[in-house]
Amino acid sequence: MDPAKQHHRHPAEYYTDPENSIGYLARILFRSFSRLLEQGTLTHEVSAGQWRFLRQLWRGDGITQRELSARVSMREPTTVVAVKGLEKAGLITRKKTRDDRRKTFIYLTERGRELELKLAPFNAEIHELATRGMTDEEVETLQQLMRRAIDNLAEANAQLAAETDASA
Repeated sequence: MDPAKQHHRHPAEYYTDPENSIGYLARILFRSFSRLLEQGTLTHEVSAGQWRFLRQLWRGDGITQRELSARVSMREPTTVVAVKGLEKAGLITRKKTRDDRRKTFIYLTERGRELELKLAPFNAEIHELATRGMTDEEVETLQQLMRRAIDNLAEANAQLAAETDASA
């Protein structure tokens, strides 16, 4: 990504105002959402950080730590710490297979599974708060635009990772 060859929607100075930065706005939204969500999840002794991992495991467990890292878009060392905490809390178990002793697979415990329906209402409530005053179409458009921005950045990150690996 050569900045000199890039066409920009606005001059660089435009983005010195945080209110014009999508990254800044997304961060503020994320932090506000997480803070409010955690008020509810903590009543079941689940932090907002643990929630992110549990939510992906509810979609399908029996995956490796590497797969879980990819699903939550976190670095593997962060996932290792989170998995240890989830295991200590009795929400997951880790198992190695006979086929490949290097790979550890993560499974929800019964308690971990039961939390899905207990915690989902907190998430729904925060979504309602965040989208108050928006039409269903506006919410759908917001989701589509956010997904497109995520895909654009994922593509750039994949290219960066490939370039980094090639130079190593």
